[in-house]
Parts: sequence; structure tokens; C-alpha cells
Amino acid sequence: FTWGIDNRIHGALGGNPSTVTNVAISRVGRAVPSAPGAVVTPDGAARTPRPTNILVLRGRDFSFDPRTFDLRAESGGGQWGLSFDDEGNKFVCNNSRHIAVEMYEDRYARNRFYSMPASDVSIAADGPAAEVFRLSPDEPWRVIRTKWRVAGLVSGPVEGGGRASGYFTGAAGAMIYRGDAFPPEYRGDAFIADCGSNLIHRKKIRRDGLNFIAERAADEQRREFLASRDNWFRPVSFANAPDGTLYVVDMYRETIEHPWSIPPELKSKLDLNSGHSRGRIYRIVPTTFKQPEPVRLGAAGTDGLVRALEHLNGWHRDTAARLLCERRDTNAIPLLEKLSREATSGIARIHALYGLHSAQALTANHLRLASRDRNEVVRLHAIRLAASLQPALADVVRSGAADPDLRVRYAVALAENDSVLLTKLISRDLEEPWMRAAVLNGLSEGAADVFAVLAGKKEFGERQGAVEFLREAARIAGASAPMNRVSLGLRIATNSSSALTFASAFAAGLERRNLTLAALDSTLFSRLIQRARAITTNSDAAEPRRIEAAEFLGLGYDAESGAALVNLLSPSVSVPLQSAAVAALNKRRDNSVTNVVPHWTQLSPATRAKAVALFLTRRASALALVQAVEQGSVARTELSASDVERLRTHSDSAVREKAQAIFQRDASARGDVVKKFQPALGLKGDGERGRAIYQHRCAACHRAGTEGASVGPDLASTAANGKEKLLASILDPSMEVAAAYIAYSVETKQGESFVGVLAGENPLSVMLKIPSGETMRLGRESIAALRGSDKSLMPDGLEEGLDAQAMADLLEFVVQAKPAP
Repeated sequence: FTWGIDNRIHGALGGNPSTVTNVAISRVGRAVPSAPGAVVTPDGAARTPRPTNILVLRGRDFSFDPRTFDLRAESGGGQWGLSFDDEGNKFVCNNSRHIAVEMYEDRYARNRFYSMPASDVSIAADGPAAEVFRLSPDEPWRVIRTKWRVAGLVSGPVEGGGRASGYFTGAAGAMIYRGDAFPPEYRGDAFIADCGSNLIHRKKIRRDGLNFIAERAADEQRREFLASRDNWFRPVSFANAPDGTLYVVDMYRETIEHPWSIPPELKSKLDLNSGHSRGRIYRIVPTTFKQPEPVRLGAAGTDGLVRALEHLNGWHRDTAARLLCERRDTNAIPLLEKLSREATSGIARIHALYGLHSAQALTANHLRLASRDRNEVVRLHAIRLAASLQPALADVVRSGAADPDLRVRYAVALAENDSVLLTKLISRDLEEPWMRAAVLNGLSEGAADVFAVLAGKKEFGERQGAVEFLREAARIAGASAPMNRVSLGLRIATNSSSALTFASAFAAGLERRNLTLAALDSTLFSRLIQRARAITTNSDAAEPRRIEAAEFLGLGYDAESGAALVNLLSPSVSVPLQSAAVAALNKRRDNSVTNVVPHWTQLSPATRAKAVALFLTRRASALALVQAVEQGSVARTELSASDVERLRTHSDSAVREKAQAIFQRDASARGDVVKKFQPALGLKGDGERGRAIYQHRCAACHRAGTEGASVGPDLASTAANGKEKLLASILDPSMEVAAAYIAYSVETKQGESFVGVLAGENPLSVMLKIPSGETMRLGRESIAALRGSDKSLMPDGLEEGLDAQAMADLLEFVVQAKPAP
């Protein structure tokens, strides 16, 4: 739990699916063992708490107001760390992504026709699983295990050929330093523990437009802020101390590995609970530190607490703010009003505003004054507070649209839905991706008007990000705008150089209403189809235009359009254009995609993989794929283990039963398979041969350096697990599944089905990352079913077709994997 600048208590859930219930009670009490759910309050009475709001959280955090017990979901999803900087920016981390920032608050995602990008963004310049420099040797049990192997007492390789450590594998406790004892240049730095490597890592954080970049300090390029030679040192959390120093929570434990990663012969000799009662807390101080007099804010009066809101040390400000909330002394109100006007520190003026808000004494005049403050961060929080009090303070929010600071304008875009104002904002800040997202999020009603104004401006259309923005605006308009406004937008789109792209976007939006472009304007639609056919069949046309045209032909129903797409399945056609043709055939509602099968041998390997993925999204095409495998038109080996698993567990019985008959699986337990491949641990692997296996079987979901997709863990972050654990994870991937990698299946109301891991959620949409690395944003209203499983997205059976030597090669490649740049 962490106190926020908004005077709420924020909690991190670690990414686990959870149900959080707010229980309103008048006083804190102790539980009544004989009456589950009841408490005994200090007056001796037994009472049953009254449940109020209930939140179902998955991949999000939460917060509550300690005065009112108001409970709400928050953007988040970090695992073992949650911290705010002085300005109120929220930072999180998880095991193999050591620092990320939240780009917006969950409550702002309110457009049911647009899915905001996932709010948490990794900001480390050296990558999520960055290199670290440990001083500690291998743990004693590793040393003993190696000696046994050298002596031939146990099976397994002698470790050391690959890097078993050196990257973040146990990042925890990410915290922003807000104290005043360290030198000034440390203020605002992030401290992150890696408990597996016995060290504390430091990052300098700087602004990059609306985002942040976290980089190593100049004097710590090849070393850590703190590294211990003691293997028992297990830092997991930090706290800013009252005296301005840094507290470190050390689990101090001998073993921090999963028990099954240790050979049974050695495990029986170890006490895996060793150190469970030896945790400790350290304090890190500068060498010249002089202990200040202790400050007892609990004994301070109201005026003293208000003065403490100006303290340089963040702990003092947070504690003073908390105590003011707890005491509810109305005498604080005039003091806070004065502080909001006269404090020399902008951060103090922000605390004063939130103090007034908590006391229900914040007025429009307070916020109007703050919205004109000399400090841009004060203006930012004034906009946020005014937005929470809309519509009464709409003028305050809109005044920020002309602010010279990008962050303030972004806050306005997140809060507003006025199409004229949003048009001005995007015209000024189009090149900023997060501003594009914020403006689109606000266009639940005015998207057609914004499109009509901007699509006709040549200078706007030539700017970076214009086509992407206008395409999304057209899609939102198709889903939400009155039909006459959609028709106007479509007519304007036909005069654009990206006419087919925009028309396709309008069509995608109309599909959400079960409408089509043909029904909206059949004459215009026919002209567009003819234009698309002409471009598609013109081999002299630029490839991007041919791809755009092929994608539009997927909206057609005529035989000529289908034939034009099938003609693109020739081996003389480029892979991107082939893939676009396959996708367009899959989009047509007449099962044209089945025409891909007779041309299968003419397709490139990349296009075949694309075709298989598309076949799996619809029932009819999935059945056609199974039949093609049965008839030998498509080789079984062209389907990955994930593809086979989806077919064998398909929701349609005809697909499922035929797939189970074709892809018969050995019913032996995964544990037996693990035993079968144990000899691979004793063989010398070849990393280059392993790379070829990785590219065929693993790259769709795992990144290694510059290759592959980031759906599952980066292979560099798993290398430190050692070959034994890696082998078990490959052969029995669901034995232990982190919450972030549980498989979810989604069925849409349009009859499509997708499988992936949740990349993020908000009240209106779900982000699903599918094999290949693509993130799909699905509006909740378009989802017919969302099902989680207790299985990993990584399927059983990846070992099929491999022998022990091939597995040894794959393991060698994995332990040598470098982190993504």
C-alpha cells in the first residue's frame, strides 16, 4: 500500500485476478471467530460489516479514500512495486520488467467505441530485463551440485557454458527516492531490487514528451548502486525514511528458488525454509550524514501539519497530508487556502489543493487560480481536479487547451469530449502518440465532425500520424455517428489519397451496428470497389497502395473481387501483398478464405503462417483447415503446437472432434515427458542449431534479442533459471504459470475467436496479446465470452518431433539469449 498525492491509499494487486470488497464499518474492530464476517468494535458490540462497492480486478490496481472508504479501480498491474514521484506520477515493476509508468488513470478510458492502449509502459532505456552486475557467487547449493556433477554423482551438465545470471529476473520494490538526505542529484531516482542477484539497481528518470525514459546513472554504467557478496541478501522493498534516508527491506533468505529447480538428491539435503525468520531492515545513508532531530508529526498541531506540506522530504509531506485527513480539523481549511496561494513550492500548493478537496472545501475559485499557476505541474493537477468535478468546472478544464505545457494539454484531452476543442488539441499535438490516443478516447460522439474538418486539410494529412489518427476517427464515426454524418465523412474520404483506408475504417465501425458501406451508399461503394480492383491488379502500382486496395476488397461480395484476391496468391507476389490478400479473403463473409488451400504450395512460409492464424479465427475456416490437414493439402508440421491445441479444444464440436481424431496425442503425463528428455541436459548443445528451432517453434511468443514477439517472457529473463528449470518449463509449461501468462480465450459477437494473454484492461475494453505479438483491442460490448484458464498460453507438445540433441541445442540457445534492445 502507498499513500498518494490525491490523499488516497493505493494498493498493488500483482496482476492476479481478484475481487476486492469495500466493507463499511464505523470503527476498526477485531474479528469474531464464532461469527464469520462479524467484528467486535472497541465499545464491545459485535457488528456485521455492510459491503458497499465490489471491484472485480484483473491486471489493475485499486485505491480507496480513508475518509469515505470510496473504493475504485486504478491503472496498474505491477507485481512487487508501486511508487509515486513528487508530481504524482505512478511507477510499477514486475519480475522481468523492472520499471514501468502509468500513462493515464483508469477512469479516463470511457469511449466504448475506442480502446485506449495499455496504460503501463516500460520505460527502461536498456530494456525490461536489463543487464545487471552482481558481485555474489553462485549460491552454495549450486556449488555443491556442480561438484557432484563433476564427480559423476548426479546427472546433468556442468554449469558455466552459458550465462546463468546477469539480467533482471527478480525485480521488486521499484521506488522513487523523495528524501532530502542524499545529494540533490539522487532526488527522483528510481531504486529497484533484484533479489535473485543480491543487488539494488538505480535509474535516472527523465521526461520524453509525455512519456519517461529511465537510464543508468553515468557513474553506474558497469556497476550497481549496491551489490552484496552475501547470497542471503534478498532486497525486496524500499521506503523513504523520515530522516531523508532510504530504508531497504531484506528478506534475508538462503534460497529464493522454486524447490523443483533443485535436483531431488540435493533438495533433500537442504532446508528450503532456511532464513524464513531472519528478515531485516537496513538504512542507507550518505557518508557525511548527520542524524537530524526526530520529528514527531503525530504531536504537531494543525498549523504545524500544514507547514509540513512544504517540507523537502516527501515522507513529511505524505504523513502531514495523512494526519490532516485523519483529524478532519476544519481549522485547517483557511491554512490550506493560504498555502495554495502563497507556498513557494509548487508541490506544496498541489498538496494544499488535495487537502481542500479531501475536506470538501475545494471551490471553483481555488481551481481557477491554480489553473493559471506559474508551475505547470500545479496547472496539471488543477485540470485533473476540475475534471473530477465536471460539468460545474468545465471552463477550468477547457482553459488548459491553450496551455504551453504538453502534459496539461494531455490532461485536458483525457477529460474532454468537445469535438471543437479536441480538434484544436490534435491539430497542435498530432505527432505525440499519447495525445492521439487521448483525443480519440474523447470522440465518443464527435468523431465524424473531427474527421470531416481534418481529412480535407492537405497540410494535416501530410503530418506524421495523420493517417493513423484519421483512420481511427473514421472507425469510431462509423460505429457511433448519425448516418448523415457518416455519409458526409465517407464522401470527404473519397477525395483523399488514403480513400480506401478511410473507407475500410468507416466499414469496420458500421459493422458494429450490423451495417455495411453498401447499404449506406451502394453507388459510392461500387465505385470504391472498382477502384480497389483496378489498383490491386495493377502490378505497376506502388505496393502500399496495392495492399490498401486488397484490404478494401475484403469488404466486397462480388466474384470479381474474390478472384482478384485469389490471383494475388501467386509466388511472384510479395509476402506482404500475399498476406494482405489472405486477410481480405478471411474478412469476406462467403468463406472465400477456403480458396487459399488450393494455392497452398505457392505461398511463402510467412504467408502460410498468417493463413493458419486467420483460419483459426472463424468456425467455418477452422473446419476447412482441419479438413485440409486430413486431406494432406496442408502438412501437419505447418501447424504449431499452439495451433493444434486450439483446434483440439475448439468451441465447435465438429472442429474439435475432427482435430482430436487427426492430432492424436500420447496420453502420458507431462512428468513422463520431462523424464524422457533428461538426457538432453548431459549433451553439448549447439546454439546456432537451437536458434533455428527457436525461430520455428518459439519466436511467435518469445523475444530473443531482436528476434521474435513479446507475448511470453523475454528469453533473456529466463536464462538465469538454468537448463533444468528451462527444460521443465518447455515440456510442462502449465506446471507453474505466472498470472501475466495465463491463457484467455475471447469469442466475439461477430463469430471470431482469439487466444492470448491479457495485455491490459479498462472498464470499456480488453487488450489481448496473441501469438505473433500483435495486441488486439476488443471493446467489451463486442465480446460474447471471455474465459481464463489455469493453463499457460504455451501449449503442451512443443517437443514433438525433437530428439534429445535438438532439445539440448534449443536449451543452449536460450541460456545464451541476449535481452531485447
